Amino acid sequence: MKVFFVSSGYMGCYYVRCLVPLMANGWKGSHFGVSTSSLKPSELVMKQMMDSDVVVFHRANTNWHHRVGMLLREAGKKVVFDNDDTFILDDSHAFKQLDEKGFEQNKEKMNNVVNNFIINSDMVTASTPMLKKEYERLHDNVVLLPNYINPDDWSEEPLKNEGDKVRIGLIGSSAYHCDFEPMQDLIRKLADNPKIQLVLFGLHGRKHRGENPLVDKVHYREYMFWDTIKNLEHVSWCPMEDYIDNLEQLKLDMVIIPRKDNYFNRCKSNIKYLECAMTEIPVIAQGFEDGPYQDLDGFNGIRIDDNNDWEKEIMRLVDDKELRRHMGKQAKKYVLKNYNIKDHKDKWVNAYKKLINK
Repeated sequence: MKVFFVSSGYMGCYYVRCLVPLMANGWKGSHFGVSTSSLKPSELVMKQMMDSDVVVFHRANTNWHHRVGMLLREAGKKVVFDNDDTFILDDSHAFKQLDEKGFEQNKEKMNNVVNNFIINSDMVTASTPMLKKEYERLHDNVVLLPNYINPDDWSEEPLKNEGDKVRIGLIGSSAYHCDFEPMQDLIRKLADNPKIQLVLFGLHGRKHRGENPLVDKVHYREYMFWDTIKNLEHVSWCPMEDYIDNLEQLKLDMVIIPRKDNYFNRCKSNIKYLECAMTEIPVIAQGFEDGPYQDLDGFNGIRIDDNNDWEKEIMRLVDDKELRRHMGKQAKKYVLKNYNIKDHKDKWVNAYKKLINK
């Protein structure tokens, strides 16, 4: 069985959803590697797609994806739509609040293209149960394929912080205003603690602002807040090929992941926890019904079900280095046991074989 993965413009997501199972099963894709500059020539992409039995499109949200997908179906190929984020935005989401002229119309147009691609696909694959339910409204063949990690991409012995300050990280979309808004006072308090160094990994640093005015407008609330935190080490967004190394080199002692309980966050996976676990960083994450951090049990990480517990749990780890190190190691053991792609790669094989035989 030959399978080909078609990338989107989201290399971070494409790595998790496509490159990890692709490499584990020896399949092909539209990139030679993780870098955005490693895109194969279009002639080679078309040849390898036409030579495949199954072609998987990650976040097929353009008319080009649609035209190529329909061409492949006409040629007798099985076409799969895959995604790991919902395109349905709550009113609190930063993109939803954007008042740029034409934004709502453009979003609706993109959603129409995505939905049309889903309806005309042979199968849809999603990373979480919530997303699976969403796509089942449009398609009767939706398969749950969770996110996993490839241990070969991570260091066996991650770097550790041996400095005097406890380094607390906020990474990914947890930097969004709607997620950290209830914690603003606590974040300021943590920043004033001489034992703590806050580290923000995400958003544009000051020197990159202005390069994309639309991005600056979307995240103006975030910048307004984080710019007032003096004790803050800020590491900007980076290309996917640098992400794993950058995360390890931050030498974080813990990561906190606050989340607003909304539909967008309920659809998210636990990928940030998996990444932190592979660098032996203990995680304190928001817990809510149907949320992505239900498997944090107090030993492999800490789930916060009551927002009043954030400070207590953070300071418990701040004051106990041995506990932090032990919890980080337990997290890595847990992830290697339950989320190693080498143990789960057959889920993709079985899904695609069943599709071919249908």
